[in-house]
Amino acid sequence: MARLAVSGGGIAGMASALAAAQAGHEVTLFAGRSTPNLVGGVQLAPNGWAALARLGLADRARAVSLRLADIMVRSLDSGSTLIRLPLHDTYASFDRAALASCLAEALETQTSVRVQHLNLDHIHQQAGQPHAGQVSLVTDDGASTSFDGLVAADGAAGPGRQHVAPSADPVRTSGKVAMRAQIPLAALPAGFALPSSNLWLGRGIHVVHYPIGAMMNLVVTLPADRATPGWQGRLFSTNSPLACLAKCDVACDVEWATTPLPPAGTAGCWRRGSVVLAGEAAHSMPPHLAQGAGQGLQDAASLRHWLGTQDDVATAFSGYARARAGDVARIVRKADISGRIMGLSGPAAQLRDIALNLGGPRLMQNWLAEVWAADPQLASSRGF
Repeated sequence: MARLAVSGGGIAGMASALAAAQAGHEVTLFAGRSTPNLVGGVQLAPNGWAALARLGLADRARAVSLRLADIMVRSLDSGSTLIRLPLHDTYASFDRAALASCLAEALETQTSVRVQHLNLDHIHQQAGQPHAGQVSLVTDDGASTSFDGLVAADGAAGPGRQHVAPSADPVRTSGKVAMRAQIPLAALPAGFALPSSNLWLGRGIHVVHYPIGAMMNLVVTLPADRATPGWQGRLFSTNSPLACLAKCDVACDVEWATTPLPPAGTAGCWRRGSVVLAGEAAHSMPPHLAQGAGQGLQDAASLRHWLGTQDDVATAFSGYARARAGDVARIVRKADISGRIMGLSGPAAQLRDIALNLGGPRLMQNWLAEVWAADPQLASSRGF
């Protein structure tokens, strides 16, 4: 049994701590002093559910999620349906806090997990031992502790990412923002409550919405320079198929959260000695393929596999980093391409809509099937 540390109190951090404990190791989770932002919704595609199954959480998660029946792609200009893709494998929506609660409850059952509400301040590995040996962690209360390894899932700007893959500019933006809100379904036409993931494609913008519980989760992605006061009225104008959202925005006193979107990308290096990256520390996954939370869960499922099948932490971390870096790179490329397609404007956007309409469900299924099956280690869990 190794003594492992995990940094990061979000979904990827908790899932990684659970994975390491299930693989038979003693784990200390440095969850941070502040509560992570868990507002909003999450969509999990079949690969995310395969990861949950590998972590033993599928039943628990199924009870707090809504299974979606299809993905609807529509034109924001005309309201016409471009593609309807029926979903045969499990694809579901969560309240982000509900998914986090599933992980927190599972961690409570693990006697080998200790949670510390502290932030990491500094990471130190002994000189001359770049690929083996212990790692010393200094927390923000000044205490120092040594571990056999660290899984850093504390974000792109966290000390883990800066230790493994340092950058002078660790947090970049794509020039786009996601405007996020939740609206009571009772205040909207009945169609918004249907169990569908809806994607509306406009000119340089796109809108995603789906139900979670009694609320509709709404995400509007647009260039940052267009997210000026009054953007809702301009986007959801009276001639828009989503005009009802402008009325509800005022009537329901909707609170919008603005999130700058990073460009799709991965860390140049996933491992340095006894430290490996996971979650957003390892990869930036804009919400163009609904893969953000799912890829963090897949990181954890992969860690469980490698830590449970290798004799030492160094070999396990090496195998994990090598496998996941390759798998995630393919997803990141598709997320980047998808974002570019969704962000088209002018005549290019018209051609996009025509191509999607002609390609139909088969085009979209082929595009997503590779994403959902990208990690061969999870193939045996697809029958959950």
